[in-house]
Amino acid sequence: MARRSDRFTARNVFYIITNGEQTEYNYFKLLKAKRSVYDVKIIFENADPLGLVQYAQRYISEANQVWCVFDIDYTYKDKRLIPALKQAEESGIKIAYSNVAFEVWLISHFEKCKTTLQLGYYIGELDKLLKKSGSNRTYSKTDEKLLKECFIPNYKKAMENSKIIYQNYVKEYNKKYPNQQRQPIWNWVSSTTVYKLVESLKLKD
Repeated sequence: MARRSDRFTARNVFYIITNGEQTEYNYFKLLKAKRSVYDVKIIFENADPLGLVQYAQRYISEANQVWCVFDIDYTYKDKRLIPALKQAEESGIKIAYSNVAFEVWLISHFEKCKTTLQLGYYIGELDKLLKKSGSNRTYSKTDEKLLKECFIPNYKKAMENSKIIYQNYVKEYNKKYPNQQRQPIWNWVSSTTVYKLVESLKLKD
């Protein structure tokens, strides 16, 4: 009986593996406080998408779910994105991407991220949204308190907003290319599937 109990506990583990050392790691650490039904483990690994998926494979046998969180940015041009998506699919690893950066997910806490911005311009957009929300603070990747006070409370709104943007991309693509299976997420700027990860956490609040 003890062995069965240990095995059940191990399979209850939910791994989030990200290459974002500051914002992403801190965000999920704070979100974890919302109490998932799973035993959530958050790991930082300094690797590109393919390296992240390869690293994540070591946790599959002991986990209920394994998620890799990364930005699209330049990974498609570097030819590291598609191999990562393919290997993740074959391994049973789930992907939560942001195109082009995690800040797309953060913007979704305030509004739908419809603006196509170049990498680096999202920070200015977040500054505007924080000011509009009544906060006198500016966005910083290292400001954990800012994440806790201005973003985490609105995570459900972020799920709704980002889901709409992503599903619109899917709908338009399927209409044009009904027989294509691999979605060109590298072209879907200002989209993110982090909401899928958050949905899977089954938070209790």
